[in-house]
Amino acid sequence: MSQDPAGVDRALQKSNRHFYNDTMSLEDSRGFRGTFVLARMAAVLSLAWGCVATPAGDPLQSLSRTDLVPARQIAALHILDADPTDPQYLKALRKIIVQPGYVIELRNEAWDRLMKYDLAGLKTSVELSLPKMQIYEWRGELCKRIGELGWKDMTPALVRGWVVVLPIFGTDLMKRPEYLALVKLWGKERVPEVLYELLLKSDPIKEANLRARCWELLLATGERERILALLADEKTATTDSFILDMRRSASDLNVIPRNREEILWIRALRVPSKRAFWDAARDAAGKLTPEVRVQLEPRDLPILVAAAKVRPDLLGATRDQLFDEVSTRLASESTRRYSASFEGYGSQLAETPRAHAKEMDWGDCAAVLVALKALDEPAIRAHIFDIADRDLADRQTEYGGVVRMDDQGRFELVEYPPQARGSDVRFEASNAMFDGGYDALFHFHNHAQEYENHRYAGPHFGDFGYADATGVNALVFTFVNHNTMNADYYRRGQVVIDLGTLSRSQN
Repeated sequence: MSQDPAGVDRALQKSNRHFYNDTMSLEDSRGFRGTFVLARMAAVLSLAWGCVATPAGDPLQSLSRTDLVPARQIAALHILDADPTDPQYLKALRKIIVQPGYVIELRNEAWDRLMKYDLAGLKTSVELSLPKMQIYEWRGELCKRIGELGWKDMTPALVRGWVVVLPIFGTDLMKRPEYLALVKLWGKERVPEVLYELLLKSDPIKEANLRARCWELLLATGERERILALLADEKTATTDSFILDMRRSASDLNVIPRNREEILWIRALRVPSKRAFWDAARDAAGKLTPEVRVQLEPRDLPILVAAAKVRPDLLGATRDQLFDEVSTRLASESTRRYSASFEGYGSQLAETPRAHAKEMDWGDCAAVLVALKALDEPAIRAHIFDIADRDLADRQTEYGGVVRMDDQGRFELVEYPPQARGSDVRFEASNAMFDGGYDALFHFHNHAQEYENHRYAGPHFGDFGYADATGVNALVFTFVNHNTMNADYYRRGQVVIDLGTLSRSQN
């Protein structure tokens, strides 16, 4: 077992986790295009107005302001060019390169000066800022320039940026500007090998995040066989704790983490204190059919352990057998179903097993059946209402936590304070909740802003983003009236199953 995955992958633990956010807002790429067009028009007009403009006051101050016409800022550049290596001037130029609010023309002027007087500073600024940069047109331009200039030392920055999901660039990873830059630097055939070499040779502590990104991209770009071959070759990376943990995950559980969050998940389960859980998951996985076992994900492991305790018959069942049981059980429920309203934000999401028949695998079906068994427990239902009542009275946050099994094999809800407060339609999961929830069955939160809250029953866009980013199984509980709550199961990919309603009178 790993002795210190938390220390080895400290950088991973600092990765951004998404929060449950029930504000319905969508990113419209057309809006970005419009912004680009307006920015270009503004630049042309301002240059025309100010072809003889001179900055008023401190020229450095003029460069720090994004509300000035570009002509004034370019005039400030010319004044400051009298001492082109002044540290404050170079700092201002680096800011223009990476921060929002500046037009392309000014960025180009700053780029030319930094290329001449501060190449190292320019590279460092781009390396630090590119992965999270949301100046999309300029981001693409920077990638293009990196490729054309042959800056191979910027490969890690391109890798970190490439893996970040940015809808404006589409879903095809091979059309991303970061990938095109890597192809320019290394050649198309060499890109997978470059990722593989970075995975094996990067510093296991300082560059843990980069290694996880390489792993993720290799899987996402069709290089799964390369990963499997690495894990199967026990003569490779024999002292690399990251690879050793992934190797045990594959051999014991047949689980191949798909991204850095799942890598952290598996590594957290490899610590000595989780030995009993790991062994239980391995034993349960051994009872699955080969067809089921090959599809396992980290989120399935707690379900396996729980099923072995409360529904051992699930382990030997096929996916179709469990799907039939889920469909029959939910169809026989007499309780009313409630769905969130997405009016104005797209089509209504179906929340039935039949609607998700293609997406629901064995793990989903088992998770639903385990969730229903937990919700049958009077103590669990009472605790859900207790939390929701307190949540409704607190206007600064939603409440949430995890559903897990205790040492005696009983279901329990464990609450966690939010990472931050300030919004009644958001629950921001804390690092403590993640650290304590790797062996939990579900993450949960409430929609309890009012008792008559049925329009918001079920997960919303922020909840889907949370599930996509973390890979967890999740539950959301919503008040539909004072005595009734709706329960929904969901996971990544917007798979949602309405589990029916809970009543205070059942407790």
